[in-house]
Amino acid sequence: MSRNNKTIGSFGERLAADYLKDKDFKIIYRNYRCRFGEIDIIALKRIDLVFIEVKTRSCLDYGLPFEAVAINKLKKIKKASQYFLMNNEITENKKYNFRFDIVSVIISEELRSAVLFEKHDDVIDISKLKKGIDYSIKHFTYV
Repeated sequence: MSRNNKTIGSFGERLAADYLKDKDFKIIYRNYRCRFGEIDIIALKRIDLVFIEVKTRSCLDYGLPFEAVAINKLKKIKKASQYFLMNNEITENKKYNFRFDIVSVIISEELRSAVLFEKHDDVIDISKLKKGIDYSIKHFTYV
């Protein structure tokens, strides 16, 4: 990844975090890393624990940002989220729903303006994951 792409990606993640805070999300982690992969943002809103992938683009020559999230990336996010849930006390003695969101950020090449939008899947009961029952990432719909 080029230095410019990293700069654009970091800028997009900051914008996404600010956007989510404005929508009453509490950011729990940014750039959560474990041996299974990375989750850009883990956030909490009421009883929803949300695992968020942020995709940023400065042009649409290769499609919308969320279209770049391939099935392999979704599998890594799934494994990383399972690891997070098994190893963090945030879920102890509390019942959360959880979901996977994608926040797409489209910015100008000069980093002066941006358009953000979200996609998310159906809410899945976190207790099923903690019991080891398999789950799948469903088709994303616009919020």
